[in-house]
Parts: sequence; structure tokens; C-alpha cells
Amino acid sequence: MSSALGYHHHHHLQQEQEQQQKPFSDSDSYSDSDSDTTNSQNQHSADLTNSIFKSYFEHANHQSLQPTQHDLTKIKSFLTSSSSGALSCLICLERIKTSDPTWSCTSLCYAVFHLICIQSWARQASDLSALRASTRLPISSDKAAESSTWNCPKCRSDYSRSKIPRNYLCFCGKVENPPNDPWILSHSCGEICNRQLKNNCGHCCLLLCHPGPCPSCPKLVKATCFCGKTTDVKRCGYKLFSCNNICKKSLDCGIHSCKQICHDGPCPPCNARGVYKCSCGRKVEERECCEREFRCENPCEKLLACGKHVCERGCHFGECGDCPLQGKRACPCGKRLFEGMACDIVVPLCGGTCDKMLSCGFHRCHERCHRGPCIETCRIVVTKLCRCGGMKKEVKTSFLSLAL
Repeated sequence: MSSALGYHHHHHLQQEQEQQQKPFSDSDSYSDSDSDTTNSQNQHSADLTNSIFKSYFEHANHQSLQPTQHDLTKIKSFLTSSSSGALSCLICLERIKTSDPTWSCTSLCYAVFHLICIQSWARQASDLSALRASTRLPISSDKAAESSTWNCPKCRSDYSRSKIPRNYLCFCGKVENPPNDPWILSHSCGEICNRQLKNNCGHCCLLLCHPGPCPSCPKLVKATCFCGKTTDVKRCGYKLFSCNNICKKSLDCGIHSCKQICHDGPCPPCNARGVYKCSCGRKVEERECCEREFRCENPCEKLLACGKHVCERGCHFGECGDCPLQGKRACPCGKRLFEGMACDIVVPLCGGTCDKMLSCGFHRCHERCHRGPCIETCRIVVTKLCRCGGMKKEVKTSFLSLAL
């Protein structure tokens, strides 16, 4: 009995040793086949990527200036996702197949969506935008529809209603219904992208039709730094640069210069401190140069050209102007004009009815031409009906707004 058990134990150990000595099992063969398929897909993806970047690298190598990884990293990630079939539509959350018509955002995120999904999304968002505009603004529904907008589901970039996609286009937008060719990238036409590059440099993208943003322009150009004192040969995509020296541009004051390092955009306001006079010159304060022009709270009171009156305006820039009492002058009610009268002579009353509109807004002043304001409360009596029309009463015009 013990010999039989020993035989079976020895046979079992021998089988295990034979299995361990076998180079491949059935499961190993399957795993190796799957690995070969993955390697083949990776190699195909690499070949597609190399073909898309070929003309770009050739141009960069010809000018002995390699593109930076920052230019290509985002594009390579889009290419990897697209070629491996890993793209998913953010609206329906389904995988985007190579045969599915698509649309991609061209503003910020370059995300890819099913064409039918983005069309439905854009129409609903545009209709909602038009409805809100027509209820909040005094415009017709047709006008509201024309000005309505919709947003990219990912980056929320605005698109007009006319930008709702109607056709399936390749990534660069030149070819409608691009071919589903295994030798070129899915949803691509396989031709040179040729889209205008950013910064309006005047050059076009050299890559083959591709998803994602276009890389910076690899062409070499003669560029000037922000402050304009240094000139160098730069890649067109990076032609805006700082020389890291003091800017020294003349500031708005025309007296001081910019002390910042060479920078993009306008120079900051001048903050050099000094003592400055107000507009009328009667008050002196210590201020920053950018605030050197200021007005005090005192009236101007400079003697006017007539030599008899002073300026009644507040502190101001420039000349005070002519005396307002010179030239044509009118009586208080404005019905009679007097010419050539000296500015220090009081204009006489015309003797006519004032006829200026009273504060009630219904009647005019019936007093004779007078100086000063008209009576504040209208004393004219009128007959007024109550709201139901059953009673009437005589009231002064100043009380017309009150209920009986």
C-alpha cells in the first residue's frame, strides 16, 4: 500500500516538473498572441504619429532648431487617444468609434464629440439662450434666435447659432466625410493641416491633419524684444521675448522712464513722488507723478477778462473763458434780449408775463417777469373727479395726485 502511494506521489512530482520545463502553456500562447496584437497596435500608432510630425520635424531640422516638448506633448496625447480608440464623447459618455462622425472644439479644449450629440446639445442650448433673451430684452423671438449662443460642453467656449455643426469634417476642416482608412489617423483627411497658426504670424501648420492644437510655428524670424532694444533670431512661435534688461521706455508723464524689466504690454503708471500744484495753483500736495493733475475743493475765483467779475467755477484746467454776463443778455423770463449792455449793469425786467412752467407740470407762471424762482406751489384751482367718478371736488393743481 505504501509502495503504491509512493509511486503516485513520484508521478505527480514528475508531471509538475515537466509542466515547469515546458516553454509555453496554452494560456501562455494566448497571452503572447494578445501581447503581439498590443505591440502591433503600438507600432502602428507610433508610425501614424511619426508620419503626422514628419514635415514639421523636417522643417525644424533643416533650420537646425529642435521644437520644444511643450509644443508637442498635448498633440501627442490627443494622437495617442485617437489612434488607440480611447476617445469618449463627454455628452453621451460612449466610446467614439473610428467610423462615427465627429466634431471637435477649436477654441480651447479641442475635445472630440459625436456629431449627432453636439448637434443636439447646441440646438437645445441655443434655443434656451434665445428664450431667455426674448423674455428679458425688448426684442423679437427671431432677433433673439439670431443672436443666441451655445457653449462647448467641456471648456464652455461660446459659439454662435450659425456655428452649429451640420457636416462631418476632418480635424483640419477641409474634407467632408473623411475616409475611414486604417493607414491614416481616424477622422483625419491625411493631408497637410494648413490651418493658420496662433498670434497671426502669417504661417500655417505643417503637421498632417490632426486632433488637438497646432504646435507653435517652427520658422526662424528676426524678432525684437518687448522694449525694442535687442534683436535676435527666434522661432516664430516664440518671437515675443524679454531681453531681461531695464525697459527705460518713456512713461506717460514724459519726464520719467520705466524701471521694470523688459516686459510685454504697456508700462505701468509713473509712481515717482513729487510736489505738485492743483489746477488753479492755490493748493500744493505731495503726490505720485501719475496723479500730478488734480483739483482742489476751492472755487477758481480768478478775475475774468472783463475785469469786474471772478470765475465762479470750481478748480479747473485751462482758461476761465469770457464773462457770462457779456454779449447778448436776456430778461429773467427770457422774452426780451439786450445787446451791448455792460456786464455790471443789472438787466431790466421786460414787464411781460413770466409764463415759465410751474412745478406741477400743468400750468405756467402767471406773474409778471420777475427775478428769482417762480412760486413753488401752483395755486390754480381745478375740478377733479374721484376715481369712481361719483363725486367731484375743486382742488389746487398741486394736489391733483392725491385721492379724494
